[in-house]
Amino acid sequence: MSESQPSLNRAADERRMYVALAVLVVLGLLAWFTIDGSAVLHMAGREVPVRWLPEMILGLFAFRTVMAHMRARLEVKGSKEG
Repeated sequence: MSESQPSLNRAADERRMYVALAVLVVLGLLAWFTIDGSAVLHMAGREVPVRWLPEMILGLFAFRTVMAHMRARLEVKGSKEG
């Protein structure tokens, strides 16, 4: 595959990863400013701030996005070598 030819694995495209991360950041900001900071859930005898729950979920999605991108880059690199 030449450099001008796009990769077959769309997850290896850095622009797509940056767009996905930007969308997750926007969703995180919307969730942060929408949910009341004083809202808490009582779980197992502890008070868990509700505001942090969507942030943690979106953080996991961001981690998964970056890991999928890194894996796709390694697969593309491996297919070029072999």
